[in-house]
Amino acid sequence: MIKGAIFDVDGTLLATMSMWYGAGKNYLAKFGLESTREVDDKLFCMSLPEGAQYLWETYDFASKGVSADDVREGIKAPAVEYYKSVAQPKPGARELLAEMSEAGIPIAIVTSSDRQDVEVALERLDMMKYIGRIFSATEVGRPKSDPYIFNLAAEFLKASPRDIWVFEDGLYAIRTANEAGFNTAGVYDYVSRSNWGDIQKETVVSGYDLSHISLGDIRRIHRERPACLTIAGSDSSGGAGIQADIKTMMANGVYAMSAVTALTAQNTCGVRSIQESTPEFLSDQLDCVFTDIFPAAVKIGMVSSVPLINVIADKLAHYGAKNIVVDPVMVATAGSKLMMDGAAAVMAERLFPLASVITPNIPETEALTGLEIKTEADMEKAGRVLCEKYGCAVLIKGGHRVSDANDVLCEGDRCVWIRGRRIDNPNTHGTGCTLSSAIASGLAKGCSLEEAVRRAKDYISGALAAKLDLGAGSGPMDHGFDIDGEFCE
Repeated sequence: MIKGAIFDVDGTLLATMSMWYGAGKNYLAKFGLESTREVDDKLFCMSLPEGAQYLWETYDFASKGVSADDVREGIKAPAVEYYKSVAQPKPGARELLAEMSEAGIPIAIVTSSDRQDVEVALERLDMMKYIGRIFSATEVGRPKSDPYIFNLAAEFLKASPRDIWVFEDGLYAIRTANEAGFNTAGVYDYVSRSNWGDIQKETVVSGYDLSHISLGDIRRIHRERPACLTIAGSDSSGGAGIQADIKTMMANGVYAMSAVTALTAQNTCGVRSIQESTPEFLSDQLDCVFTDIFPAAVKIGMVSSVPLINVIADKLAHYGAKNIVVDPVMVATAGSKLMMDGAAAVMAERLFPLASVITPNIPETEALTGLEIKTEADMEKAGRVLCEKYGCAVLIKGGHRVSDANDVLCEGDRCVWIRGRRIDNPNTHGTGCTLSSAIASGLAKGCSLEEAVRRAKDYISGALAAKLDLGAGSGPMDHGFDIDGEFCE
């Protein structure tokens, strides 16, 4: 997994490298001295104190009554003002930091510049909020040609170099990070353009700026997928429940995990028997998942009894679970009752307030609100009632009773219709499980709720349109109809 990121500042996050590349040359010009390409290249690889000492010795500033500290301050002065008012982020920098922060990836900075100056620029540009800590070569006392400073940042990130990505525009720093075992991403800067070919060869991924390097690209290279947890019952026929959830999540490009609430003996014709998990066993399953592979989203399906609902609510609250999708499964497609008396009320009371969205169909919505639903206006009214009562978004699934293949997503007072095409297919076993799992998959990948719902709607339409025909009753959909296609992206 990606457990941390280290960013350089000048030339990587900020378009400021030219300021430093010319700083030594400009300082020398004040004394009528000329810089050379050799001097410029050496300064490029040094921290400010090292560069000042190097110039002081190379150009014999002692004989001019100028100390190494004077050289340092003379070089630094224009840069301080530049950071304060001129420096701008490179394209995609702010967006990538925000994306990583939202994904829970801790971020550190390793820079050759002074920490205070860099911090001023990042605060002004509203980027410092994403940064956990700045490691400056000036303060650490080691340059970026020494792996020490990168390893120091890794200790702060509490991760091994193999799980950390270093973003750099300097070839020397990239080579240092590579030798220390970090993953490296190269960022083009015109000051270091002569090294661009080598940077591309020596980094795992590279781009002309950070808008060309996405977290998705890095995850694919790093073999990482967002994890998604389903808490539901098992369907022995594979069309609904845990089995449908796992198929859906895999088809939608996330890593699927499960906590089983019940075993069912069922097929396309109906449910024969149910064996419920004990509260203690469900509790152990949830602890094992959350303490090892923390899910980016959670889908909750069939939970038949009050004790199990209470365990789920307690654990989700304890671990601070995010992106929770609750599908209030009350009756199976074939008509069998799946919740014990009183469980629906406790589910609404305990789980709905924790949810990002709940996904009831029309009969479930009527049961939850006590309202009769015959029109699209009735659906919107019921959605607003549930939103206000439980503080979560509501997706009411239309089905054939009111609005054919059209669903309504209510978030507060705002209702958006997610229109779909009617697909003539009697095999609809597991549609509710599949839709809610696809929504959770989209949320795990960072989609907005509306985008996740629209993508889930498209996915389930494709699964139905594939017209898989299995079983004597209401058969399952083809969850793998597009296993290598757009929904994996």
